[in-house]
Amino acid sequence: MRARGSPVQIVIVHVVDDGRDLLSRGVAETLLGARESWTRRMFEQGAALRRAGGGPVHDLSLGNPSLEPPARWTRALHDLLDDPTPGMHRYMTNAGYADVREFIAGREQVRFGLPITGPLVTMTVGAAGGLNVVLRAMMNPGDELLVPVPYFSEYEHYCTNVGAVLVPAPSTASFALDVDAIVSRIGERTRIVLLNSPNNPSGAVYVGENLDRLADALRRLERDRERPIFIIEDSPYRDLTHDGSPVASMMSRYDHTIHLTSHSKDLGLAGERIGYIVLSPRAAGHELLTRAFAFCNRVLGFVNAPALMQRALPRVLGQPDGRVDVEVYARRCRRMADGLIALGFDVLPPKAGFFLFPGLPAALRDEQGGDVVLTERLLAERTIVVPGTAFGVPGHLRLSMAADDAAIDGALAAFERACR
Repeated sequence: MRARGSPVQIVIVHVVDDGRDLLSRGVAETLLGARESWTRRMFEQGAALRRAGGGPVHDLSLGNPSLEPPARWTRALHDLLDDPTPGMHRYMTNAGYADVREFIAGREQVRFGLPITGPLVTMTVGAAGGLNVVLRAMMNPGDELLVPVPYFSEYEHYCTNVGAVLVPAPSTASFALDVDAIVSRIGERTRIVLLNSPNNPSGAVYVGENLDRLADALRRLERDRERPIFIIEDSPYRDLTHDGSPVASMMSRYDHTIHLTSHSKDLGLAGERIGYIVLSPRAAGHELLTRAFAFCNRVLGFVNAPALMQRALPRVLGQPDGRVDVEVYARRCRRMADGLIALGFDVLPPKAGFFLFPGLPAALRDEQGGDVVLTERLLAERTIVVPGTAFGVPGHLRLSMAADDAAIDGALAAFERACR
């Protein structure tokens, strides 16, 4: 079916017998031009296979945290629900509870070394909600958002929501920032450069040296511009580095920076949708922007971030037992990477999060649509992955290690059969 006014065909795929008909070659070719929901589509196909029966499904499609939230979080919720204070679940200001915003500001002030205050924080419905709020507040139709590849595929649709244009910029072979490539693609309509570090899907972490170079380049460019180029940092994996090291940020390097994060990953709360925007106190028009963020929170229909989730954050964040065990994800990544390397994949071990983004073996690398072809083969083996096409980099697969060990064992065996 085709949505009115949409150039993208939405394909409904059915389940037949053991799932081998889920991705026929004709459907796969159609899907190459329909990147709007690759990850969710593959996740739903995994669910369809499970409903159809026939054995386990090894689902590596969705970044759906497999580790449960810390016990401290559960205790905090019980305490808050037992609190007899009236008004705990009513509306509050669209930007969130003032005391929670002050708490967040205090933590980020230490992290970034900036005089961040509560009014510069907007509580949001996850990082995705925050991104849509910022784009609605800042972008006009025809404005451009520049993002290094590979990038989270939903970014394209967030741009579409506001009539903006996504402009991809290549990265290096190791998925590091290519500052020259970014600068060469900045034009008159460039409004925002969006950085996702640690990166989904590659697991790369952008290093401070490259961020310094980018900041210097943007400062030179803004001398001749009527309005500055803003940086948005989308950083829901910032507290999931595998070695515990801090993630370099533009907040301390470039005045016009907006930092976004959520606790979907580090607290295992993807379904609870709690995150926030932090605006640099040095950003141009920061007072007006904070008002615009609160307004857009309301008119986009979020109204405010979940009240209970907001109140729980100060009881959990920063505590020794207030985070999931990232070593579990790191171990799974290492295990899968070793298995894929043995099969001829080109794998750069991620430095954070729980995604792998392996390059295809030579036999498939030069085949047109090779990542989709292998996705199809794996689906026939009841293993669900997402082709790199969805992230702007064909010839790769994205694998989520937010899966249990049994799924990883089954997936490795399926890869061996599919690549034989």
